[in-house]
Amino acid sequence: MRRRAGILLIATLTAGALVVGTAGDSIAAVKKAKAPACKGKTKKKAIAAIEDAYFHFLDGETNPTFEDKAPYIQYMSPPEESPALIALYQESSAANEAAASTTSVQVNEVTCAGKNSADVLYDLVLGGSPAPGIAPPGTAILEKGSKTWKVTALAFCDLTALGNASVLESGPCSEILSGSEPSDLESA
Repeated sequence: MRRRAGILLIATLTAGALVVGTAGDSIAAVKKAKAPACKGKTKKKAIAAIEDAYFHFLDGETNPTFEDKAPYIQYMSPPEESPALIALYQESSAANEAAASTTSVQVNEVTCAGKNSADVLYDLVLGGSPAPGIAPPGTAILEKGSKTWKVTALAFCDLTALGNASVLESGPCSEILSGSEPSDLESA
């Protein structure tokens, strides 16, 4: 009888360990979830995530603060941050605060340029009406180490240049425009 009770106890503990192990694996899988790649079965989810990134970046009513937008713009949140690019964003936001609060976006087309990059055609929506032809073509990237699709720093710089073309002449936007990363890039 003791032997049977011992075997039952070991079987119960083993089953419990398997359940806990499986639950732990599931939790770990959730924590390590990657953003969907822009190809194959996850392409539609990637396109939706890219549209969401542009919405977070450009919808001033729903996402008015830097904290709302930063996780969706390259080099403005971990895993890589550029203090100079962040400062440029904050300066531009302060100068255009009133207009930004009534601006949104209409994403017209997302074309995957690889599993981690995409081209984005969009219109700014000003005061509730689309304004075709104002916004330059954009791009999105699944930044290495990130779990979020982001508007590229180049797209940010091109859009910022609409209000202040001099941002492309020096500083982080000049570096980005030349194909380099910002020189003050900090990795998390």
